[in-house]
Amino acid sequence: MIHLLTLTRHNRAKAIQGVQRAPDGYVLELREARRSDDQNRALWSLLNQIQRQRPIHNQVRMTPEMWKAVFMHAAGVEGVFLPTLDGGGLFPAGFRSSKLTKGEFTALVELILAWMATNGLTIEHFDDTPSSAAPGARQPNKLAGEVAA
Repeated sequence: MIHLLTLTRHNRAKAIQGVQRAPDGYVLELREARRSDDQNRALWSLLNQIQRQRPIHNQVRMTPEMWKAVFMHAAGVEGVFLPTLDGGGLFPAGFRSSKLTKGEFTALVELILAWMATNGLTIEHFDDTPSSAAPGARQPNKLAGEVAA
């Protein structure tokens, strides 16, 4: 059985009790929290915006998934490109942003934002709504603060 606990100043005693009660042979893993759902929505929003504004990259028609693999590779995340069954191309495998910590994810989003700025792309919004004026849409500076958390 796996027990996950996000440490806060209020629950550290509970974590210590859990360690003290654990049988010999159990493993304790302390790590930074993984990326949040809000961070993931921001990523896919940016990737879709990039694909709409730059559908061709180095003579290759790009999808948001392909852009994700390109940026994750640029950020130093390990993955591979595998050949298709018919041998007519390659596809990315192993680029899973769900495995990134919040800090690693923040670095990835910052890399994407810097690339967009350098290449003259417009950042329309940080979520999946068509514009930041849409009802319930997050303002870019609010989500950017969450990404940097």
